Amino acid sequence: MRRRFALAAALPALVSLAVLGLFADRLVRRALEDELGARLVVAAGAAAVALPAERLLRLAPGDEGGRAYAAIRGRLEALSAATSTRLLVIRPDRTALADSAGRVAIGEPVPELERDRLEIALAAGGRPTPSQVMFEGSDGLLYKSGYAPLFDPSGKVVAVVGADGTARSFATYRRFRRLFALLAVAGALVGALVAAAASLSVTRPITRLTAAARRIGSGDLATPLWERRRRDEIGTLRDTLEEMRRALHARDEDREVLLAGIAHEVRNPLGALDLFAGLLAEELAGRPEAAHVDRLRSELAALEKVVGEFLDYARAGPQLREEVNLSDLAAEVVDLCGPLASGRQVAIRASGEGAVRGDREQLRRAVLNLVRNAVEAAPAGSEVEIAVQLERGAGAVEVRDRGPGLGPLARGNLFRPFFTTKEKGSGLGLALAKKVADAHGGTLVLAARPGGGTVARLELPA
Repeated sequence: MRRRFALAAALPALVSLAVLGLFADRLVRRALEDELGARLVVAAGAAAVALPAERLLRLAPGDEGGRAYAAIRGRLEALSAATSTRLLVIRPDRTALADSAGRVAIGEPVPELERDRLEIALAAGGRPTPSQVMFEGSDGLLYKSGYAPLFDPSGKVVAVVGADGTARSFATYRRFRRLFALLAVAGALVGALVAAAASLSVTRPITRLTAAARRIGSGDLATPLWERRRRDEIGTLRDTLEEMRRALHARDEDREVLLAGIAHEVRNPLGALDLFAGLLAEELAGRPEAAHVDRLRSELAALEKVVGEFLDYARAGPQLREEVNLSDLAAEVVDLCGPLASGRQVAIRASGEGAVRGDREQLRRAVLNLVRNAVEAAPAGSEVEIAVQLERGAGAVEVRDRGPGLGPLARGNLFRPFFTTKEKGSGLGLALAKKVADAHGGTLVLAARPGGGTVARLELPA
């Protein structure tokens, strides 16, 4: 977003400066060219008036050493020094007669004049005119030409005088153009920096709001947002998010208190029922009615398990952070689930090593629920695998079974509290494991296992 703000500020400024600079460049250059062209035409006209047409017309190739040519060239040199130009006298067919620098022989064609054929033709027709094309000299400066007709005493144009020259203002113009380009780039950069700095006042709180929203979404409802310091829309958004966090936190607290209260209220009579059922079992020992008591105690044990899951779900929240050895935790879960697995003729095997930081008791309950689900889903004679992994800076526990897998209904309601496909399940096992994973900043994913079955992967920051 900061880059977009910077680009939004720099691009219009850069485009505006470029357009303005191009317009100013064209305007200034055109004015300088027109002013120089007019000066050169005046210089060429002055030279045409000062030169003797009869002597020029009598010059022939090889006369460069004669007195007439020397006199004409001397006059050209004086005029050239006075006007700061290079003067050249040519016939209408663009062959040379004389020049102030003495670089062209009489009668020789002048190739560089091909660029000004139209202007020379106009001057030969009696119309003084400047050239339309600028050219760069050997000194790196920009030059222009001006042409004027040379008349004989009868008023006939017999030659054309050309004046080549430059202006000091062109050097200033070039420096101005470079300076303007530097100023344009510097202005765009300054504008981008100012926009980037200004955008920080918007993007920084938005980034904090995004982090807070992600934290709330992951289940951390206890951490409040920062204190409000601004009175704009972002401050209002912060207040709205904080109100939502407080409402969700209060709702979760109410739900957890309700669940804990129900569990405690149910657990007390359950204990009494189990006690009396035990006494009744002793009195009916050896009688057929004892089987009904055993079934009653089995149902009480299942109900005690459900109450325990209610309590676990109600108080699931990271209470402390410590080093947790996942290998030891997996071995402990294997022991706890041993009786259940033996009764269902399912083997449990743990492998791998790794460690994470978290609440060990909560992680143990989460893995225990995953393994119990896997054992209950596994067919007799199969094996449930608990694989501990440490990779990419995260620790993971994978629980793999060879059960029937996940149906469409189960996939859509995996972590929904109280949803279950079991006849006597509470529907809180996976919900509790997911809540523990979220509270630790981790993830819980259930996927189909190649060859049949399910893989539950609990991944946690190492």
